[in-house]
Order: sequence, then structure tokens, then C-alpha cells
Amino acid sequence: MAIQHNNLNEQFRGAVHREAVSEQITERVLSLIREKQLKPGDRLPPERELSATMGVSRATLRESLRSLEMMNIVELRHGSGTYVTSLEPGLLVERFDLVFSLNDNSFLNLIEARQVIEPGATALAARRATDEEIAALDDVLARSWDCLDNNPADFPTLDIEFHTGIAEYSHNALLTRIMQSVAQLGIASSRRTATREGGKVSVAGVERAINAHQSIVDAIRSRDAELARLRMYEHLIAVEQTLRGEWDER
Repeated sequence: MAIQHNNLNEQFRGAVHREAVSEQITERVLSLIREKQLKPGDRLPPERELSATMGVSRATLRESLRSLEMMNIVELRHGSGTYVTSLEPGLLVERFDLVFSLNDNSFLNLIEARQVIEPGATALAARRATDEEIAALDDVLARSWDCLDNNPADFPTLDIEFHTGIAEYSHNALLTRIMQSVAQLGIASSRRTATREGGKVSVAGVERAINAHQSIVDAIRSRDAELARLRMYEHLIAVEQTLRGEWDER
């Protein structure tokens, strides 16, 4: 155990540059994980020892460790030390929402990411969704139409239920967790695209989104993976256009 501990210290050895010191420490830990020098469940050397080895203050080291903890890379156990987490994909995507501040650029970054991810997930759903899962999407559609007639302001929640449902029905656990991790941010984005200036809900915008959802479900039901991919991509392009103010909301 002592030999292993000494070897790990050697991996951390070497002073880091003053500029962005905590970021360099973070990157060094990540590099050790990528190189399999640090594995899930491994305990890092004690703070005092590690700060001396790296030539940094304990305060700077703690800053980096807190960043790694927020990323779910390490776990700080009071009285025990710092441990590498399980590094399970689902755990690592839980904090994706932290990379977004809720402003226009972040919403656009979000929709661009969704344009990359969701069409592929939708194609998988067209191949893999069960009849019961397609019926569940039909139920979301039915509730969406009812929402349009009675309370369009509630649509953003149904919108996210629809999109996370499709990710789940892709039967790919990582895609499902990614969509779940950005769900709350997606609700905020959906609220923005569903409203006119002044805070009024755009009934036309909600109706347009539901029609797009219907076309996606129809493609999934027909088991046409490429059409499902296209319909989702077209829908997300329309969402982007709305975010950019390109729709004439009359």
C-alpha cells in the first residue's frame, strides 16, 4: 500500500504555473484518470501531502478539488479523504445544467447540443420503442392538445416529458441520463420559445410545437428511423429559429 501511495504522489509531482493554477490541478487529476493512474474508488493522497508535492497552497488545491466534486469526479469524505467516484456515465452527466447560465447564448448552446443528440436518439426510438412506449407518447400528445385548449402556459413541462420520453425509448441509458440532466434547463428554454414579448404565451408557438411532436411520433410509429431523425431535427431547427426571433408571432 505504501509503495502504491508513493507512486501516486510521483504522478502528481511537479510545480504548476501560477496562471489558472486550480484549473491545471483539475486537468492533472483528469489526465491521471484518463491514463488509468487513478481508478474509481481510489483515494487521493492527503491534502497537506498533495499540496506540497504539487507545489501549491492547500487553499488552491481545495478550490480544484471542489470543482472536481461539482463535476462528480471526486467525493470529499469528511474525516476520511478524497476519493475518485464510480465515474459512471449517469453520474458524470448529472451536472451538465451547471455549464449553462440562463441567457440567450446558453439557450442557443443548449439547442445546438440537442440538434446533435436528439435526432439520433429519435432514430433509435423508431427502431426500439415498444408499442406501449409509443402509446405513452400518444398520451403526452393528447395531454398537450388539452393543454393548448385550456392552459397553454403549462406546455413546457409536457414538452420536456415528450423529449425525455423519446430519449428513454431509445433504450440507451446514457442518452436518457443526458436528456434528464438538461430537463429543467429545457423547461426554461421551452418557456422562452413559447412566449411572446411581454410574457404572453404564444398559442401559435405551442400549436406549432405539438404538430411537430405529432409528426415525430408518426415517424416513430411507422418505424422509419431516418424520417424520425429528420422530423426531430426539423423541429429543433424551428426551436432555434424561435430563440433567434425569426418566427413572426402573429
